[in-house]
Amino acid sequence: MAEFEVIDKYFNFGHSGFNTSKRVIKSIGDDCAILDVPKKSKLVTSTDTLIEGVHFFSDVAAADLAYKALAVNVSDLAAMGAKPLAFTLAITLPETDSSWLSEFSRSLKQASKQFDIPLVGGDTTQGYNAQSGISITISVFGTVKKEKVLLRDTAKQDQDIWITGYLGNAAAALALHGKERLNEQQKYLWQQLVKPSINHKFSRKLTKYCQCAIDVSDGLLADLGHIIVQSKVGAKVNVEALPLSDALIDEVGIEEARQYALTGGDDYQLCFVADRKWRNSIHNLAERYDVSVSRIGKIVEQGMHIILEDKPLAITKNSWQHFKKQSCY
Repeated sequence: MAEFEVIDKYFNFGHSGFNTSKRVIKSIGDDCAILDVPKKSKLVTSTDTLIEGVHFFSDVAAADLAYKALAVNVSDLAAMGAKPLAFTLAITLPETDSSWLSEFSRSLKQASKQFDIPLVGGDTTQGYNAQSGISITISVFGTVKKEKVLLRDTAKQDQDIWITGYLGNAAAALALHGKERLNEQQKYLWQQLVKPSINHKFSRKLTKYCQCAIDVSDGLLADLGHIIVQSKVGAKVNVEALPLSDALIDEVGIEEARQYALTGGDDYQLCFVADRKWRNSIHNLAERYDVSVSRIGKIVEQGMHIILEDKPLAITKNSWQHFKKQSCY
């Protein structure tokens, strides 16, 4: 099957039925897509690449891969408080497998509907040989009002540090790859890895109470570290307050669970900073959107302080970084 046949059969979803469809002036079929940005709004964009053997296992289901490829990019929009507008897909395949493409396409279309973000273009190419592996690059576009944008450099001393959901589940799930049978708690952990939940609607409403956020993709300490560096402040994290799932504790024990929560990547939860006066409002908003939130610390003058029972906790794991000897998530 030739390139344009692949595009027309598997990736020409159209953009009708999306809330943003009136903002998509021209979609797949021209050299470029044309998007309309609402007045008083700014265009925000982000790009993520997923490479076989680095970001995902070779035996991952096509449906799971499609969902996650889009979800991790929508997570970046959520971290900015932005409303999804459109996305592009560039995919490199070693060969055209109709069964794999059908599953991938079906899941990607479902995810695009779920996140209300239409596919408006991209590129489809073949790798240089059958061993070259799959590479997926998605670029997302969103809009946000200038006064509502969430940034990394706006944290202030004495503000609360919050996190949505649970931490550490995805990192712990990596050890489950290849196991023939998983118990119920292990299945739960695995689902957190392959199909993370993105609280993009909650984050847009959160802009009423905060101006500083980041999504936790490389580990809490690594990503919170970006906030304190760019804001020129410090952070104190209360380890007892970290949200840990029962499944994670049962699987690895409380001490290891805390290490995973602090350093494990791929959670795609939202870490945000807000003034103390908004505590009740944040809890009420979270309840309205069925999102769990935990207050895990506060912004201090300088340094990163990880405290357990009034004492510093030693960190025994490393957060994710490219160009180190790491692979698969």
